[in-house]
Amino acid sequence: MAKQNEKHEFASDAQICPRCSAPEVRKSILHSRDGLLHKLAYRPYRCRACHLRYWEVSPVKVVAYTILIGPALVLSILWLLTTDRFASETSAEAKQISTDNIEPVKEDGATELQMGLRYVIGDGVVKSPKEAASWFEKAANHGSAEGQYRYGLALQEGRGVLQDYKASFQWLEKAAQQGHPQAQYSYGQLYRAGIGVEVDRARAYLWFNLAAAQGVGEAASARDSLVWQLQPNQVSAMQAEARRLSQAIAVKASENTK
Repeated sequence: MAKQNEKHEFASDAQICPRCSAPEVRKSILHSRDGLLHKLAYRPYRCRACHLRYWEVSPVKVVAYTILIGPALVLSILWLLTTDRFASETSAEAKQISTDNIEPVKEDGATELQMGLRYVIGDGVVKSPKEAASWFEKAANHGSAEGQYRYGLALQEGRGVLQDYKASFQWLEKAAQQGHPQAQYSYGQLYRAGIGVEVDRARAYLWFNLAAAQGVGEAASARDSLVWQLQPNQVSAMQAEARRLSQAIAVKASENTK
């Protein structure tokens, strides 16, 4: 019955999910709990891949209210959207991590990760790279592989936090060793470029190989480009190490699910 009551249609304006970059995005319906400003000036979308519900400004709604209600109200709405006053007025919404109403005060990696993602896309809060990095750090310290990956990238790029290549290397290593495919690819890139560590093409090949095995296309291309720069015995050694690491990661993941 729930599926019959909530009908969606695919977005016609080529939306891409801001969390997982999947193109399977559809328009979502408005809910009674949605704030007035969201209803007036935004359009809700939901990703079919990761189920994220997020908002985008609706030019059609803005133009309509401009014509029907007048410029005074539109200017007031824009002012609220771009000031700290709006952030404080939406603090009640910010207490929800997602549509599942998860409390952000709960100290666990999954909850903290979701809070960081909200600050990345501005879901009920004002976008803030600094706040996002802070929540990703908390998630990383609580063992979230995705949190470790995102915090590692923030440190590498200096986004919302001071740039620190060595710290970035360490956090990406943690995520890669947990089996995070994109972290494995990024970790291999650090070895190939010598960012936060000495250049080591053999280790770069190793991590590209692991990421490629999990479907990261860029990793497969990067791995194959390194084959000709290594000695045959190096390639054989790194392939054996990749098999060992892959098995160890699988065993650890299995133990964590018990």
